[in-house]
Amino acid sequence: MSIKIDLPGSNPLRPASPVKSSSTVSGTSSNQPVSATAAGDQLRLTGDAINRQQIDQALAAVPKVDAGRVERLKAAVSDGSYKPNPAAIAAKFARFEWDLAPA
Repeated sequence: MSIKIDLPGSNPLRPASPVKSSSTVSGTSSNQPVSATAAGDQLRLTGDAINRQQIDQALAAVPKVDAGRVERLKAAVSDGSYKPNPAAIAAKFARFEWDLAPA
C-alpha cells in the first residue's frame, strides 16, 4: 500500500539551487580588504596556568646540555680513563625501547 502526500506549493523534483560563494553572498569581492572587528573577548589565566608559564620560563633558561659533564667525558675519553659499562648501556637501551613500544 502506498500513500501519496502532496503539499501545496511543493515540487519534489525541483532542481537544487547552485551554491554561491561567500563573496557573492556577502556582496563583496575577495580582492577587497576585510575590516577587523573590535576585540571584545577576554582571557584570564588561572593560578595554575600562571605557575606553569613561570616554570616553562625557568626551564627555558636552564641549558639543555651540561657543558661541564661533556668536558669531563671528553677528557676521560681522550686520556683513556673512560670505561663504559656495557651492561648499564644495554639496560638503558632496553628500557628506552620498552618505553617506545605501543601499549
